[in-house]
Amino acid sequence: MSFDGENAFKYLKKMAVEVGTRPSGSALEKKTADWILSEFKKMGLRAWIDEFEVTSGRVISQKLEVIKPYKADVGCEVMPLSGSTGSEGVTGELLYLDNYDEEYVTEEVEGKIIITSGQPADRDKALRLLMKHKPLALIFIETTPKAMAKNLWGSPLAKKKHGSLPTARVTFEDGLKLVQSGAILIRLVAETEDRSVKSWNVVSELKGSTLPDEIILVGGHYDTVLEVSGAGDNAGGTAIVMELARIFEKIGSKRTIRFAAWGSEELGLLGSRSYATKLREGSEVAKKENENMMTELDNTLLCINLDVHGGLIGTNSSNVLGPPELTAAVKILSKELGSGIKVSESVGSTDSTSLSAVGIPSISLSRGTPTNSLMHSREDAVQWLAPSALQVHGAFLEKFLTRYVAKAIAFPFERAIPEKQKKDIEDYFKKAGRKLP
Repeated sequence: MSFDGENAFKYLKKMAVEVGTRPSGSALEKKTADWILSEFKKMGLRAWIDEFEVTSGRVISQKLEVIKPYKADVGCEVMPLSGSTGSEGVTGELLYLDNYDEEYVTEEVEGKIIITSGQPADRDKALRLLMKHKPLALIFIETTPKAMAKNLWGSPLAKKKHGSLPTARVTFEDGLKLVQSGAILIRLVAETEDRSVKSWNVVSELKGSTLPDEIILVGGHYDTVLEVSGAGDNAGGTAIVMELARIFEKIGSKRTIRFAAWGSEELGLLGSRSYATKLREGSEVAKKENENMMTELDNTLLCINLDVHGGLIGTNSSNVLGPPELTAAVKILSKELGSGIKVSESVGSTDSTSLSAVGIPSISLSRGTPTNSLMHSREDAVQWLAPSALQVHGAFLEKFLTRYVAKAIAFPFERAIPEKQKKDIEDYFKKAGRKLP
């Protein structure tokens, strides 16, 4: 029994082709969750759905038009959780900024519709400064030429903290034309609606044969942004998780392995944050009764995360948060197997960061490919992907989990996050305007 990239690709196609878009809180996200649950159970694993609440949204109507010095309609994608103009829209002078860091934001911003391609170093701080000057709306120009505008949510937390700022995205070509042509007066309709909905994590468990209290978590998110099939991001990662679950149900393991499909990652890591928060809160309650008690959080020794996978042409990478020997093990095994994984110790905007925020070391694996520039757009499709790319990371993790989890006499990695990495995790959540788990 060994990892089968072709079988994993079948899981991928089920999500990205047969189901398609799986936005948070939607009927199609729930359909996908129920299907993953049924697959885990077919494998013989104990499996359950972990439900949590999120603020999702929808676009009711969207339109971008130039009024002066000429008339033209421009395609756009509205970010529904950033704010709404209502059905009437907003009309204002277009102001181009290289960025909206503090150097660029002055009184000139007030009452204008800002257009920019720049992303500030500290988004939360930059947005706070920008909103002081009361712009009417914000338009992002995509940084990749010849690509569709991305479908991104925006942030309900940022809106609650800083106020509503209707936001849309345009292609690089359309943004360039708006700036080059001297468009002065434009109208943006970004009619949106927020709603409180349910989202779902799907968790399965292979109980350890001799060390069942030691838990290893292997996961990847299955949700998408609006109108996007999310083939690489992240049907590919979820497919690898599911194939690993199938393999290890047959192999068995000394330690407990939980295989998870996270919901609502695209809304800000919400599924993994919900899971991590419950671990932390459960631990805090238990330790009030007995400070020496080993809780489920204490016993969760490692998180492995798979996010963005399947690109036929590309390179392999891993971010590690944890003790130096964990980084070394990933490097050594990659060299041994010829997996070509470039390993770094850094914080990524992905679900493993949620688990490391509550003290669990993590390994996050991803596949870099030129078509990753198409993520979060309708162009994130199966045509760019192949079973062979899933095979590389799947085979690597099968060997890693067999060696260090399923068969190891003693777990070889300290359950510790270095202080610098802890600070980096805190900074990530702060700059993204997100709450720590």
